[in-house]
Amino acid sequence: MGSKLSGDAAVSHLLRRAGFGLSPQDADEYRKLGFRGAVRRLLDELDTPPPADRGFDAYEPGAIQQTWLDRMVHHEAPLAEKLALFWHGHFATSDAKIQEPFLMWRQYLLFRTQGGRRFQPLVEKVSRDVAMIRWLDGNANRKGSANENYGRELQELFTLGIGNYTESDVREVARAFTGWGSRHHDFVFTEAFHDGEKKTFHGQTGAFGGDDVVRILTALPACRTFIANKLLRFFSHDEPTPAETAVIADVLAKTGGDIRSALFVLFQSPDFLDERRHRALVKSPVEFLVGALRTVGAPGTPLWVHGALERMGQILFRPPSVKGWPSGPAWLTSSSMVERVKAARRLAAAYPDAAKTIDAIEFDGTVPAALRSDLEGKSGPERTALIIASPEYQLA
Repeated sequence: MGSKLSGDAAVSHLLRRAGFGLSPQDADEYRKLGFRGAVRRLLDELDTPPPADRGFDAYEPGAIQQTWLDRMVHHEAPLAEKLALFWHGHFATSDAKIQEPFLMWRQYLLFRTQGGRRFQPLVEKVSRDVAMIRWLDGNANRKGSANENYGRELQELFTLGIGNYTESDVREVARAFTGWGSRHHDFVFTEAFHDGEKKTFHGQTGAFGGDDVVRILTALPACRTFIANKLLRFFSHDEPTPAETAVIADVLAKTGGDIRSALFVLFQSPDFLDERRHRALVKSPVEFLVGALRTVGAPGTPLWVHGALERMGQILFRPPSVKGWPSGPAWLTSSSMVERVKAARRLAAAYPDAAKTIDAIEFDGTVPAALRSDLEGKSGPERTALIIASPEYQLA
């Protein structure tokens, strides 16, 4: 294990992982709290309700993307928004198929308000979510002709992971969800379409329905391990050890799957604060651009950001498949890097005063040695652009 991050560096590291980085407005505020105080504040703010959607029309083109990006840039609850992004990638659902922005927005609100609570109720609500039902063909899942899409992805991608279920489990779980569907914007259960006979999966037998499935799956040790590993990979580092995963899985076991408790332990673990974890995760396009907007103190999300995100390969509410988006170095293609450099230049030109604070915000006042020669003698927008486009800035 390497040296431990401390002081302002630890706080900045936390905010890049549990949020989208510091802004000129909140940098001093979080640093005065210290690392433990910042952790407590982030976790306490999970209970902060999302802003009211006054005058918001989900059907206006791009409105749901714009509104969520604005919330990330000017978040009142950084971790709540970051968790919503995590769950959006985990329970990946795309409006390219749904074509109902209102339903996608309602799914985001589910992740935003429930993302830090217990996992089992979250999965129960996702299973009733109309966008998810439409996405994985729940309306086609009927007695005698079970559609296995949700039964498969629920186990492979949402709760257990590959290798922890059988084809028989898929068939039996699909039977349990027969009759679960939607009408217009509402969840409906149609008794006539439900297979009420006994099912056997994961060693249990009974006339199970969908809620029984969720209860059984989320109680399995494989589920706790799967979710613990995903939390570590998203918030800490790409290759958590079995021992690290076991610690977080044990927290989930003891707390009934409480995500807030798991993150409390994760953020304060020696592995999270190990200097080797510093700038060890590649920022997704959304994380990069939202963080850059926060770094320069932007008052909102410019419209050009949407085109930039599309060219970088990440459009909110439109993940490429049920597996979600790629991660890690896959984001740093040559074309994506060209877009990141262009974005850095545009932001630097639009916010020239950012050069006065960017060193202190992004590097805690100490520029990394590898970047010093590139920045020597540079000031104003040129310095800002070089920092945002630098290899170091692409990493959280």
